[in-house]
Amino acid sequence: MVEVTPMTKSASKRASSEKLSLKSFYRYRVVKRSLTMPDGLKLAATLWMPCAKRRGETFPVLLEYLPYRKDDTFYVGDYPCFSYLAQLGFISVKVDIRGTGASEGAYPDREYSDIEMQDGEEVIRQLAALPQSNGNVGMFGVSWSGFNSLQMAMRRPPALKAIHAVHASDDLFHDDVHYIDGNLHLDPYHLFINHELGLPRTPGYELDASYFRQRFDKEPWIFTYLSNQRDGEFWRRKSLREDYSRINIPVYLMGGLLDGYRTATVRMFQKLKGDVRCDIGPWNHSCPDDGTPGPNWEWLDRMAAWFRRYLLPGSAESLAWSKAKKRKEFMVFVREGHAADKDIETVPGYFHGFDYPLKGTRRKKYQLTPALGPAVQSLSYKAFGGTAAGTWWGDTTGDMARDDAESLIWESAPLKRANQIVGFPAVKLKVSASSPTAKWTVRLEDVAPDGTVALVTGRLFNPAFLKERLNPALPAADQWYELNGDLHFTTWTFKPGHKIRLAVSNAQLIMCWPSPDRMVGRVDFGASLLSLPVVPAKSREQEVKDLPAVKSKRGAPFSEGLWYPQGKPESEVKQRRRPLDQRSSERSHTIVSRQAFRIKERKFFIENSNSWAACNEKPWAARYTGRATTSMVSQGRHVQHRTIIRVVSDKTKLNVSVTRYLSVNGRTLRKRHFKQVINRQFN
Repeated sequence: MVEVTPMTKSASKRASSEKLSLKSFYRYRVVKRSLTMPDGLKLAATLWMPCAKRRGETFPVLLEYLPYRKDDTFYVGDYPCFSYLAQLGFISVKVDIRGTGASEGAYPDREYSDIEMQDGEEVIRQLAALPQSNGNVGMFGVSWSGFNSLQMAMRRPPALKAIHAVHASDDLFHDDVHYIDGNLHLDPYHLFINHELGLPRTPGYELDASYFRQRFDKEPWIFTYLSNQRDGEFWRRKSLREDYSRINIPVYLMGGLLDGYRTATVRMFQKLKGDVRCDIGPWNHSCPDDGTPGPNWEWLDRMAAWFRRYLLPGSAESLAWSKAKKRKEFMVFVREGHAADKDIETVPGYFHGFDYPLKGTRRKKYQLTPALGPAVQSLSYKAFGGTAAGTWWGDTTGDMARDDAESLIWESAPLKRANQIVGFPAVKLKVSASSPTAKWTVRLEDVAPDGTVALVTGRLFNPAFLKERLNPALPAADQWYELNGDLHFTTWTFKPGHKIRLAVSNAQLIMCWPSPDRMVGRVDFGASLLSLPVVPAKSREQEVKDLPAVKSKRGAPFSEGLWYPQGKPESEVKQRRRPLDQRSSERSHTIVSRQAFRIKERKFFIENSNSWAACNEKPWAARYTGRATTSMVSQGRHVQHRTIIRVVSDKTKLNVSVTRYLSVNGRTLRKRHFKQVINRQFN
């Protein structure tokens, strides 16, 4: 199937006023085709193919390969990116992994499965062999496709010459979305992926026997991930951190100061050998051209120029790089410090290019002995606490004062001069708790003169993994021990008159599943330290000012955004309290998101609700409820797929259930219920 893209320009909502220079860009066509795997199964691919300007001209290939459905869920967002790369002279390709989207077969049993990787090697081989290809392939992508770009590079397929991994991790246990800092986490992603895996195959959305067998009736992944609560072979076999030498091609890493994977991004930059570039911006888990908050720039221009070094021999970029002596490049956005603002659009600061760590960085140490009050302070554990910090170490946050009121805090005196930090703050805290199961959250914050509190960075500590991750062990009740380690990578400027704050508690609901025991936590501030990576005052002399401006791009043809029915908002955040009995009540935090759009004649309405609840009087009785609905309406046929995930804990177990519903025109066609009881292991 060949779809010739109309040459009229449709600017996306994120585009700047700067127009494309058509003289230097390629025309392109969009081709949909199948790639046959060795076992005969066919994967669905969409190719944006540049049209040659001269006889015999060939092009490098850029591949994104993942289960995020290319023909519906991600079609509208993907089209501007892939069409723009084709205009820049790359065959840009998106492939649904087997069992997802338009590809055949059953979905694999886990993320980044062996069969996903084996198929990926075959996909790369076939793309390199295209008549229009010059034989050189690069992989790129955000999140999943950043992860599997790293893992594909570890396998070393011959045609794969370079990768660009955005918001990805080298440690699938400690630094991924399932166990944040080694602590059990239920994320909106878990609802999203377990719901999407049950959707019908595109483009026909047939509800036949193969669909039910390979997708709807197949066990969701959440059971696999909740059954692997300890570090080990399940996680390490797919983690680059076990051996960085497995990658021997150039790597371009990208992260965000409000993304949960930024620590892994910087660590990979430091550990990988050879040609490595790393950019860290102010954004969340999104791309530099539309990430929140800004400032933004055109990442596709910068990415394309980098890929030409390695995929397009003879290009100006390739020739220039062959003469360069510096093989590692690091750029980071240095935040100048700002008021707590959950809705901030642009962060004050600047991009800084240097060799990391910055020359002249010094460790400024603070002894945490309180100016007033006892050195040893205690706090009663409240399971419903810490919600202001967000779903992971990657959200914009408002005033943290509410959470800090239920934490132990240390504050510096008001600063006389600015302290600018770039790197990993570190703590050494002497702690104990009346229960061995105590978890700890440590937050570094900025207290403004008006008393409002901005979150700078933080970390969760699970004491079971402090000494040896592969052989976890809990401390004894009331035993004193140290929390000794780095907080997540950050940049910040503590301004004169502001105070540095460290907040410590045993609860950070949403980010960390509550500990099951009622307890009292204690911190000996007199035996504790905070260390900050303070950079020289003149660091702005290395400001990067020539970043490309965001470009106008073509919107996805035959599509449009729609208003959600009944005028419901795109997002909502709600907190509620529900009495359980005369002595206890449950509090819940709920996040709702909605979207509606049309692709050709089919309309889509998607709603996701994630709710976390805990009871301070009965901390073992925590629960998570996720509800996802996708409605597909076309030519009088209304197909609706619903997923409900419930996780309810007691002192020793997780009771986990997933229910899928499928209805056509309001009549339930099928229901499938999955249920397991899983032992709690150090979580």
